[in-house]
Amino acid sequence: MKKIEGNKLVALLISAGMATTLLAACTINTDELGQGISDLGNAFETETQATQATPAETKETDTTETEETTATETETPAATPTATPSPTPLPERVDFSDYTEIDLTDTFQVTLEEFEESAHSDDDSVEFAVFFGNRLVVTEAENTTAMDAINLVVDGFYQEAAGAYQKTVSQLKAEYMTSGVIEKSGSVFVNFEYATNGRALSVLMIYAVGIGDDVERTVEFATFDMLTGHYITMNSIVSDKDGLERACKTALADAIKAKALESVQPSATPSATPTPATVTTTTTTVPTTTETTVVETINEEDLPKPGDFDVIYIAPTASDAEDVHMATIIGIAKDGTIYEADVEIDAFADYFNRYGTSVFFA
Repeated sequence: MKKIEGNKLVALLISAGMATTLLAACTINTDELGQGISDLGNAFETETQATQATPAETKETDTTETEETTATETETPAATPTATPSPTPLPERVDFSDYTEIDLTDTFQVTLEEFEESAHSDDDSVEFAVFFGNRLVVTEAENTTAMDAINLVVDGFYQEAAGAYQKTVSQLKAEYMTSGVIEKSGSVFVNFEYATNGRALSVLMIYAVGIGDDVERTVEFATFDMLTGHYITMNSIVSDKDGLERACKTALADAIKAKALESVQPSATPSATPTPATVTTTTTTVPTTTETTVVETINEEDLPKPGDFDVIYIAPTASDAEDVHMATIIGIAKDGTIYEADVEIDAFADYFNRYGTSVFFA
């Protein structure tokens, strides 16, 4: 029990006396006090019920918003998967189009399209230009990446030719709209020539743009690994590039000469077939008692020499003999003439590296 000090005891007694005085001075109506307490209780109960009802409304609103949010999330469309790449589409031609599918191997196919289209004035009275030739597209390959890689190059060259055609049409159409006539119509020729040995695909690509007698020509060559689609360069397949190029130029010149000599045959009447552009001939008439014999002789000085070729390409081709490997050698002379000849390349084997051997001697 705690001890109360004197001063604190005096203070408590004074407080008690004051409380007694206040109670004696006040008159309390107990009936009204009871009614007041009852009314206060009713009011508190009513407020409590109202307070409890309000959270119920809030809860219902929150549930509705949650349900709407859930429904919105459910309606979100699923992501569309990436489409599988397809071969470069072949266009529909205006004038002429013919497709040829060629199986190079059991799993590798190309399509060649021969086509022709032209552009005219609105009344068809004037032809501005014609676009013709062929187009090559790889349409089937076991390795679709290889197919896409090859088509990227060959289709790029074709699109360049198509762009030259559209430019020619626009140029001549503007001339026609200005003067009502055009002096000369235009033409664009494109050509794809291919060779393969089943492992490598080589493509010689040419397009020429002409208006009247003015012609500009573009030539490109590419060899692809059919297994991977890799672009094969000369440096990637040979260990001695200069040596291989010299050998190819010599082999090409010899093949052109041999072919020219084989084509010279005496005949009873002049041949109606023109002499090939690669061979220059002179004609001498020798009279006889019964008939006239035409003797063609070759001026070998007019035939190309190995040093006449500015550019040389080599494209591996198939061979009928298992132990013989062939290739088409393509040479472009200084005057722009393109020469081709099929030659055996087994004698060139030492120029190739390991990768070149696997591709060219497959």
